[in-house]
Amino acid sequence: MISGATRGAGLGDALARHLLKGENHPTVSAPRGLGSPDVFGQLQELVAQCAGGRTTRPVYHVHCSPDPGIADNAAARARFWALMEGEFDLARQPYCGVVHDKDGRVHEHRVYALVRPSGSVIDLSHDYARREKCARIVEYEAGLAPVPSKHARSIAQALRKDGRHDVAGWLVAAGATRAERPIAKVTPGERRVEERTGVPLDDLRRAVFSAWQVSADGPGFVAALQARGLDLRHGREGPVVVDASGTAHLATRLVGAGSRRLTGERIRAAAVRARLNGLMLEGAGDGRRADRAAAGRDGNDSARHPGGAGAAGGGWGVGLRRPGGGDVRPDGGGGGSHGQGRGAALDRLRVSTGARRVVMRRHLAGFDVSLDRYQAAAERARAAAERLDDLADNGQTRGLALWGVTDIWGIPIR
Repeated sequence: MISGATRGAGLGDALARHLLKGENHPTVSAPRGLGSPDVFGQLQELVAQCAGGRTTRPVYHVHCSPDPGIADNAAARARFWALMEGEFDLARQPYCGVVHDKDGRVHEHRVYALVRPSGSVIDLSHDYARREKCARIVEYEAGLAPVPSKHARSIAQALRKDGRHDVAGWLVAAGATRAERPIAKVTPGERRVEERTGVPLDDLRRAVFSAWQVSADGPGFVAALQARGLDLRHGREGPVVVDASGTAHLATRLVGAGSRRLTGERIRAAAVRARLNGLMLEGAGDGRRADRAAAGRDGNDSARHPGGAGAAGGGWGVGLRRPGGGDVRPDGGGGGSHGQGRGAALDRLRVSTGARRVVMRRHLAGFDVSLDRYQAAAERARAAAERLDDLADNGQTRGLALWGVTDIWGIPIR
């Protein structure tokens, strides 16, 4: 049995049009918990019922397609839905559905509301493996062989935890838990990157792994990359390889994926970081486009810092507001006083004693410099600034009212 699912906002009519596409010979199923007579209205009703939930994606679209070897298609679909609703606690959730008969293959779509009446949201963590567990049970009960899956081992473990030792033993006996895990050449996201940049990721991985093999240390790796038309820069999550299009890719992933593809054994990220540790690298902007690093080389450091100067009002950083001034960087904004910029700071670090370096490294090991962390801090700072402004305005208004300074209509003058 094959199943698939997507989660979305449910806005617009695109999903309804897909479900009712004529070439699929749709048959509308009886909805649950909905009163609208057609699929368009039912989907709108689902979204409206989820308005109180703390999620922007309250709609869960699931489809299941039983194996042609199962004689009773309708019974197999009903069994899958019963198992899936029990797995995800969807038994009381409203849904609408459509059955498709495409080229003689009957499959069913359902769209569930994920927000409970209490306002809590259904937990869909690991939904792919959990849906596959339900599909394996249907296949077992129909007397079929299990469909190959990279989640077979975790599914067998979950089945034993649920008390279904019979299905888990069936998976083991069929060799599903010992089968080689299929590895896709690219993920859907990576495929979009390839289409945008025109650089095949598989070729990039081969080139980066080749540079890794011919080098013995960090500087040698950088030189080998540059000989292949690539470069190594500093990104938000670590060193990144910049390809010919200016797109940055995490170095640990490229080396790991290239080694696994060519040798069958993956080089761990820790080994890559250990070799590249200590390299003085230029920034790669926001970790995606290398052209922003050029702005940093020309003296505009805002492209290399998530809260860079000029971030608000044209930049891409978070931009903190200073009382009585403009937008500044989170660290206070300038390149240093009396002409002492980052170069002088790096010189001071280079001449630090060994003990001082150990202390700094220990403190910096747990330091989180992610953009999300800065954005959250910026939001808190903005909220605090707004509260202070409100308090000041309120105090000013009360003071003026107390002293009787008003206009001709009795409104306090500010």
